[in-house]
Amino acid sequence: KAQLDESYDAHGGLGTFKEFNVVEYDLKDLPFSPVGVLNDHQLIDLNSRRILITSDTYKIGFDGTEAWITPNMEALGIPPRFYSSTPFYFFGLPFLFADPGTNLESLGTKELNEKEYKVIKVTYDKEIGDTPDDDYVAYIDKDTNQLKLVHYIVTYPPLMQGKSIDELERHAAVYDEWQAVDGLIVPKKLSFYVWSDDKLGDTALGSIRYENVSFKKEPPDAAIFQKPEGAVVDNSHISK
Repeated sequence: KAQLDESYDAHGGLGTFKEFNVVEYDLKDLPFSPVGVLNDHQLIDLNSRRILITSDTYKIGFDGTEAWITPNMEALGIPPRFYSSTPFYFFGLPFLFADPGTNLESLGTKELNEKEYKVIKVTYDKEIGDTPDDDYVAYIDKDTNQLKLVHYIVTYPPLMQGKSIDELERHAAVYDEWQAVDGLIVPKKLSFYVWSDDKLGDTALGSIRYENVSFKKEPPDAAIFQKPEGAVVDNSHISK
């Protein structure tokens, strides 16, 4: 993944990121659920990518195979399986672009708001994750080598609403603020926009914040990701 080596280094180093087994943070103000703004605590096993999310009204887990939620699907308003990994994916960039099965292609440089960026297209091997047809295009600041934005499509089956990949709207996540935590430069605030004709929409659709971030080298207890009694399994990733 040599195209992004300078960016990994500008964010603290891929080697440093890989030294950690766990990240935890409070996710604030996610605006895209029909039940209202979401605030929760997320814990991610950085090796297995198992996830535990807790809030006052729901608890979500991904044990590496199954995603589950308590007390019910309605508590979240969006598919728990999709939600369980999505905020973390944006948090983990650019480092997660070094994951196995990820393919990088340089698109040269492009101008955005009168500034030049290095542009990298990211695609995935067919067996990777629930949505291998997703793609991301990353804009890297030429001066700092830090990530500025990614624009992307979402191919999670229930969210496609019957559209073909060619019909899907692109959106962009803009990294507004970064924070230094445990030797890494990680997101503090990002905002979402429509992306159309290689341009950023004028108005943010919403923003999220990552607070109280901490990394740990101690591996997590595997039991915390296991489905509790009464939890509902989300199989929405399986195309109907």
